[in-house]
Amino acid sequence: MADEETVEKVEGEVGRMQINPTEYILFSLKEYKGRHYIDIRKYVVSDSFTGFTKQGVRFSSEQFDRFEALVGMLKEALAHIS
Repeated sequence: MADEETVEKVEGEVGRMQINPTEYILFSLKEYKGRHYIDIRKYVVSDSFTGFTKQGVRFSSEQFDRFEALVGMLKEALAHIS
């Protein structure tokens, strides 16, 4: 199976995180009708299918600060349980 270095980047891709040999969480920026969106979606690479799944979220760039704050809260919570 492919690893992160051998999988071709998709349009708008900022980065990806491999979660198992055939699946990634793909972080990308999208534009629609002049508005910018953050898209975080599962991406599959296999013999039968390669591409995005319906699993994921998309939200407007105006919501990024709140998202970033929540990720920080998750990081803090993880530090308390580790």
